[in-house]
Amino acid sequence: MISRKTVARMSIYRRLLDDLQGARASHVYSHQLARLAGVTAAQVRRDLMAIGYSGSPNRGYEVDKCLESIGSFLDGSSRQDVVLVGAGRLGRSVISHFAGRRPMLRIVAAFDTDRSLEGTSIDGCRCYGAGAMDQVVRDLGVRVAVVTVPPGHAQAVATTLASAGVRSIISFAAVPLRLPENVYVEYVDITTALESAAYFAREGALKPVVTENGIESPDGDSIVKELEPLLARSHMKLQDLAAKIGATVISPGKPDGTEVTHIYAGDRVSDLLNQASEKTLLVSNLASVQMLRVAELMDVPGICFVENIRPDAELVDLAKANKTFVMVSAAGVYETCGMIYNVLAAEQPPAGQPVA
Repeated sequence: MISRKTVARMSIYRRLLDDLQGARASHVYSHQLARLAGVTAAQVRRDLMAIGYSGSPNRGYEVDKCLESIGSFLDGSSRQDVVLVGAGRLGRSVISHFAGRRPMLRIVAAFDTDRSLEGTSIDGCRCYGAGAMDQVVRDLGVRVAVVTVPPGHAQAVATTLASAGVRSIISFAAVPLRLPENVYVEYVDITTALESAAYFAREGALKPVVTENGIESPDGDSIVKELEPLLARSHMKLQDLAAKIGATVISPGKPDGTEVTHIYAGDRVSDLLNQASEKTLLVSNLASVQMLRVAELMDVPGICFVENIRPDAELVDLAKANKTFVMVSAAGVYETCGMIYNVLAAEQPPAGQPVA
């Protein structure tokens, strides 16, 4: 299996190679492509070997052939059609961005509740009324959709798309979607991204760390690495931690309290499966039963949902039955991690004083 991160890097490599091709470059070395992509040369070589492409030690990679190989991997052998729901300003921008950019990946229909848009065209993409969504998606056999509707309408739209046969959704709505397990969802949360950027601008950004697995940004492993030694030394119970960061406890967890030594911050189930343990606190904006089930599978003892997203009764009942500690923070994912860091750092003894 090719990992999600590898697929994302392939898309980055293709954009960079497109630019190199436009500049009439015929070859590129792995270290050159790595520097442009913000990863290591070893990572570039592993990624391209995973799709069956290799270069020459003397001349590097042929730009044209490397592009063809990545294109075959990402696009497949036949064109894949996409629909978009929500033809407002954001939706129009998405359509315009992709118009003519990827011949094998095309947005073929857009849907909106604005009746004045019915029958019109946006950069060659035909617009339909929202009521036609189910039938048009079925008729076209579309399996990929982009959702750019307000959060309050996202779940209903996603449910309709899934029942019509869509199996992958890109959602710009900042709410978790409850969908069958065979429907893949990629969340694009601009609010969380902006809050994270604002937090690190205010507190002082941590420098990215380049590893063999690619570049790690401050909202990834680097901030977690700063947190984990503090967690291990603090022996603080999650109940006490919740009180200190102003979080609301939804499920009390084990009667004798719970300590953690690791944090996983994010919503990628595949990463959670690789990194979680019985000593991990999950910090996520996806307050879904599916996320709780994954946490249960990995023996994760505690979850902190963010942005004041309150889990529903089913999730709360399941958490209490499993004795999983659940709290809700008003801040975003990475601002919550920053708050935890500040609390734990303040608990540390002065320099030179031994830890009790």
